[in-house]
Amino acid sequence: MTALTEIANRFDILIGHNPDTLEAVLTHFDQTPLDRSTVRTCRHRDGTLAVKVIVERLAEDDARAIHDALKKNDRVMDARLEHFWP
Repeated sequence: MTALTEIANRFDILIGHNPDTLEAVLTHFDQTPLDRSTVRTCRHRDGTLAVKVIVERLAEDDARAIHDALKKNDRVMDARLEHFWP
């Protein structure tokens, strides 16, 4: 018997390292009823901040809506979305 697999979503986001930018970008994920499973950051020498956000059990339409909103955000330099099985 096979178990149901649920797809997780990984958002890779590149932002400038300003005091309120990370918090402002993470508000895009507050629109969903699910909590962010993982948020990791890595500061680069050039002053940018790479942010990885993993959200499990998020519908694909919701994931794509968040991705589109991130790409339109002036504080976001780059945003990528990947679906995977945890």
